[in-house]
Amino acid sequence: MATTSFGGSLGMLCSLFAVCPRRRRTHAQQVSFSRDAATTCDYLCSERQRRGLRLVIISDTHNCHRDLTVPDGDILIHAGDFTQFGKEEHAEDFNRWLGEQPHKTKLVVLGNHETNATWNSRAREVLSNATLLRQSGFKLTHCDRPPVSFFGTDFFWPCHTGNPYFDQIPGETDVLIAHNPAKGCADGGKGCPALLDAVVKLQPELVTG
Repeated sequence: MATTSFGGSLGMLCSLFAVCPRRRRTHAQQVSFSRDAATTCDYLCSERQRRGLRLVIISDTHNCHRDLTVPDGDILIHAGDFTQFGKEEHAEDFNRWLGEQPHKTKLVVLGNHETNATWNSRAREVLSNATLLRQSGFKLTHCDRPPVSFFGTDFFWPCHTGNPYFDQIPGETDVLIAHNPAKGCADGGKGCPALLDAVVKLQPELVTG
């Protein structure tokens, strides 16, 4: 897992990654969407209303999802690249695995491995055990608290001259789910400048990549 933060009005901008356990790196992280959040996200909601939700965010599992030990939480988010080279059998097993997870809400976006897959146009059908976000949003109403708005982008390679698809992200987005990280955010120097511009403009409470 990797995280980074921006100060000021953004609060915290996080890029969270999960890689195959065989690569000997941390592959799952729970994030408490509240003031008593995990230490890596202490400032996430320091000046915002307490949400009372626990998000579990994973990414880049590349068909190693069954090797994961996934924490309990309210919402399971996978930020793309759940297959290796877009193989449909990997996607089908990932969907079965999602169905075995206890999280009440499961949100998924596609990564670059899935974007060019032969089953891409049928992705919602293949991922029947989750809500697939493709330039689309999801609003969660939790108890008597204000709703939390999620938006998931399609996969785009880094854009240095702007990306009109990021203009589709609603201004009220609380959690932005993207596969490619924003530039300068735990990105190894390969993040997207256009996504960073969108985040600075919209100021969501959490960004995954």
